[in-house]
Amino acid sequence: MKKLLLYLFLFSPAWLLATKPERPVWLNPVSREALYPAGTYFTGFASAVISKGDDKESVYNRVRQDARVEAVASIQVSVEQTIELYMQNRQARGDVSTTQIMTSFASTRTSIKEIPGLKVELWENPKTGDVCAFAWVKTDNLSKLLMRRIVANNAKAEAAIESIESMVESGDKMTAKNDLSKLQTLIADIENDQCVLLSIDANVTDEDLAIKETSLLKKRYQILAADLKNGIKVYLDCNALLFGQTYTALKSEVQSALSPLGCTFLQTDKEAEWVITIAAAAREYSKSDYGGISSYFVFVDAEISIDKGSGQRIYANAISEKGGHTGNFEQAARLAYKSISPKICAIVKEQIQ
Repeated sequence: MKKLLLYLFLFSPAWLLATKPERPVWLNPVSREALYPAGTYFTGFASAVISKGDDKESVYNRVRQDARVEAVASIQVSVEQTIELYMQNRQARGDVSTTQIMTSFASTRTSIKEIPGLKVELWENPKTGDVCAFAWVKTDNLSKLLMRRIVANNAKAEAAIESIESMVESGDKMTAKNDLSKLQTLIADIENDQCVLLSIDANVTDEDLAIKETSLLKKRYQILAADLKNGIKVYLDCNALLFGQTYTALKSEVQSALSPLGCTFLQTDKEAEWVITIAAAAREYSKSDYGGISSYFVFVDAEISIDKGSGQRIYANAISEKGGHTGNFEQAARLAYKSISPKICAIVKEQIQ
């Protein structure tokens, strides 16, 4: 008998010995609440049925995401309830810093984004094909992770501010403006984390929330935003001559090219961050007659220099452009100016950007 049992064990098909996937306890609502009680955990549950022809992986991903969304929604409810309580009692509270956080969050109503430490489990019923997902995060663990993330993001924000301040000082306001929008998002994320942390942890302190550090960073950000709002201060000294007459179109074309970059044009160079000097003139080159038609050829020569407000010269060069016309030298010169103008604009934009 023992030999027979041993034979069956050794030579039976593997599928006979396979164990069924263990049914997770969290499938049962009562057990789920007992193991992951509200107040200690934030949870989310979602389910779906895999129909014939469905892509399983897509269904899995959708159910996982739905569980995450429900867990985050439960945190959002907690935050909004806390906001409402703070807004009702803010006159009676002496804690200015936390009230400021809640008031700021209430005014923006920014949705909670990524929740650190959130875990998700997936289970598929082998008989029915139903798929369930459960997401959870422990409140204590979430508090610790939020504190760490606030500190880390404050450090990132400080580094970003120092970098932007350096760009502004060197005159690179275009890159500074682009980086400023990223900094704004980062500061908003910090404030969101502070609000969540304040809502889920009654014992959290101003030190835990890094209130002082964030407030200082926000002030520095606001100063930068106000400075960059004024645009790039440019003094453009453009002197273009067309055989003794002033050719005003060149200056207008350079200004039009720089305006989309956020440039504002000053009357003097005293407060300018960039000083652009352009001296251009047309000169007759040649005249040819062929078949009773005269052709006039002209060169426009332009000297360009670009200085930072500090007086540091970063560009100095001369370029020329040839133009021809059958009318006269003046018309040929206008064509030459039309050809050289985009080149001058491109040089100036490249140096400022």
